Amino acid sequence: MWAGQEQKRADACDVIVVGAGLEGAAVTARLVREGFDTAVLDAQSVAGGATGRSAGMVLTGPAGHYNWAVSAYGRQRARDIWALTVEGRSLLVEAADRMGVPLAHTGSLALAVDDIEAEALDESAALMREDGFDVRFDADDPLDRGFRAALHYPDDVTVDAAALTQALLSASNATVHEGTEVYGMEPERGGVRVWAQGRTVLCRAVVLAINGYAPLLDFYFTDKVAPIRSLILATEPLAGHVLKQPCCANYGYEYCRQLPDRRLLLGGWRRPHARPQSAADREHPARSPSRARAKSPESELDDVVHTGLIQLASRHFPEVETAEVSRWSGVMGFTPDGLPLVGRLPDLPQVYFAVGFGGRGLAWAFAVAEQLLELMLHDTAPGILSAGRLA
Repeated sequence: MWAGQEQKRADACDVIVVGAGLEGAAVTARLVREGFDTAVLDAQSVAGGATGRSAGMVLTGPAGHYNWAVSAYGRQRARDIWALTVEGRSLLVEAADRMGVPLAHTGSLALAVDDIEAEALDESAALMREDGFDVRFDADDPLDRGFRAALHYPDDVTVDAAALTQALLSASNATVHEGTEVYGMEPERGGVRVWAQGRTVLCRAVVLAINGYAPLLDFYFTDKVAPIRSLILATEPLAGHVLKQPCCANYGYEYCRQLPDRRLLLGGWRRPHARPQSAADREHPARSPSRARAKSPESELDDVVHTGLIQLASRHFPEVETAEVSRWSGVMGFTPDGLPLVGRLPDLPQVYFAVGFGGRGLAWAFAVAEQLLELMLHDTAPGILSAGRLA
């Protein structure tokens, strides 16, 4: 049931899920199946954040190649991380099939922009095959567009993430309150009082599924989740189909996909340099006078990413008229080690969270939701995704 602001507000339920993106929808669907009276609050609209602004690519592994992950995390941990995204992709496919949401089994390509990255892909392919992953290295450019090598992931898919999110929430019959920003939470009567725009709700537990917006709601996330802007450029429909599958390049920080209507999507993100903020900036970033007077880090980042995507188009897709592209951006959440965070707030343990999905949230969403529910229902530690690893 969709609840508008004019309807009587819900004052009590078992669980409040904050965030109506794909992660929030996956958690809500499972909670309802477990018999919990669940309501969803979102400051914008269903799939109005990163979910609805994604390119719909469900890709194996986080950004960065496997050989780097082995050196950074260790061999077994790298394997476990990649296996979680494979599990998440499988769960997403099952959910889409169950909901009747179409997806395309396209596979994907990781493309090398230079010889160094080509060597990284070659090494990654060998390591991944040893660890049981289905990949294939191509020492040439299968697209014949100036790339140096490619790594084929045959099982990756594309999906309309917003449609899947809508379908999951509609099927769950959970109450969804759009345009209802959550301002604060406090313990009350053994549960949590949630303060939100136009309503307050008393519940037994809260789930925060707000990804890059987490630091705006609780200071616990200030040094754990960095909100990073992504940018997507969409061309006019091209004369023909130039890409059969989605591709990522430059160590996963740039990507491209051609839609069925022949528009080409070019997307990317960069981690900006940290810049100290005042407490007022952190609490009310949109109202910060310093941001009103000067060009914001987000605007500067948009310029950097936009330039990079224009260069990607000019080098590898010369038929694209970059002067005629449209653009949109979204906010993602990045953790210091690039992996999602699952846990509960130390000072308010009835509040659980799953945030910090980086640029591969579609592959993570369902696997992370399962880990979060195991923590909530059975107090099962979330392993490599545990927020305790950053202590």
